[in-house]
Amino acid sequence: MTQDRPRTVLLLHAYPLSAAMWDDQKAALEAAGLTVLAPNLPGFGGAGGAMTSLADTARDLLNTLPPEPAALVGLSMGGYLALELLAQAPDRFARAVLADTSARPDDAGKQKDRRQQADRVLAEGRDFIIEAAREEHRPGTFARIRPMIGAATPQGIAGALRAMAARPDQRDTLRALRLPLLALVGEQDDLTPPELAQEIAALGHGERQLIPGAMHLSNLDAPEAFSAALLAFLR
Repeated sequence: MTQDRPRTVLLLHAYPLSAAMWDDQKAALEAAGLTVLAPNLPGFGGAGGAMTSLADTARDLLNTLPPEPAALVGLSMGGYLALELLAQAPDRFARAVLADTSARPDDAGKQKDRRQQADRVLAEGRDFIIEAAREEHRPGTFARIRPMIGAATPQGIAGALRAMAARPDQRDTLRALRLPLLALVGEQDDLTPPELAQEIAALGHGERQLIPGAMHLSNLDAPEAFSAALLAFLR
């Protein structure tokens, strides 16, 4: 493969899930002969610790990557982290897929909400996070993500919420990108709607693709369509 056709793919998971959300895509990518790295971020999926910032987490991840440029895939919170990686070390990546995410920072109200949730999860535990997910996602998707949320530590959830609240505006990062970019988004994503994916594609000189019928966790709502779009772009 050329540098433009990377052999390694880094998959970054959504909040408050784990690398298990990528099981379908991991199988599809490995069947195509690609090496997949799908880490559990701090405090999720049995990993210890908690995020202090997206910038620190990105620096730690860069130390785990192979020397040749990899493909970068992030969904939701994983997309925020992917943008931070692209800000810090764009030369380490050959292609990027940003799914169901935004390059914009949180507004003041959203920042306050995330910080309040962080305080609450440390005081009460994760049950209210699970109940919110039950309301936000389809029954089949919720059944898959419930054990992932249950595996997250309150400290990990709180750290991620605070890190997301503090993230910077990454639109200039997209403007400076010089690599193939795909913005994937669920057609029915209400949390980071298709308009935000269109902005990512336009700023990053890339393309946007809708996942029909999918909501915010588009890779879980429509795994076959998501995997097909991912493989087509990486090939």
